[in-house]
Amino acid sequence: MARIRAVVFDVGGTLVYPADPVGETYARFAKPHGFRIAAEAADIAFREAMKSCSPRDKGSIPTNGDDRVWWKKVVRRSLPETAFPEAKAFEIFFEEVYLYFAKPEAWGVYPEVPEVLEDLRDRGVDLVALSNWDQRLHAVLDGHGLGEWLSQRFISAELGWEKPDPAIYRHVADVLRLSPDALLSVGDDARNDVEGPRKAGWKAVQIERPKHDLWAAVRALTKR
Repeated sequence: MARIRAVVFDVGGTLVYPADPVGETYARFAKPHGFRIAAEAADIAFREAMKSCSPRDKGSIPTNGDDRVWWKKVVRRSLPETAFPEAKAFEIFFEEVYLYFAKPEAWGVYPEVPEVLEDLRDRGVDLVALSNWDQRLHAVLDGHGLGEWLSQRFISAELGWEKPDPAIYRHVADVLRLSPDALLSVGDDARNDVEGPRKAGWKAVQIERPKHDLWAAVRALTKR
């Protein structure tokens, strides 16, 4: 069995989380525009919209880092039909929300993350981010000081593939110049961070808080 040479982290739900529930954020930004949105309902609708809009067909994912087109679909489906009936008003609201989530303060970092990343780096493994995100991820990671550990990042909207497309796992392995069995995927999504990587020949650990937090990645390494 090959030794793990690199740990590849998902980001959202694994390293960081929205500082406020997404529905609350949408409701807060909608209020100045004259629309009252039920935050809890919007939060549920957001999770459903994320599922219904993924995975995407090949060729539909940008490579320039800007993923506004896809996010507009998600946000629109997260809101009640009565909110923002005029396209121009929705565009203004959407841009405000989109830019807000590029700010580090829109995100929290799970408490164990810095210590775990430092521990793994001390063990001599490379630390990498692999995320279905867009160029805003750079500001989020760097703003929270996580760039110190995660300088190498593979972001779907910069590559044109997203998890669980097998091509994105092959690309990461090729760029890192590592065999698939030397890679360990760590993330909270069973399909994207566990099933997909394992089909590509990687090892994988699923984060399921509070049962399994990021220390599960350390335990996975010490077992091998």
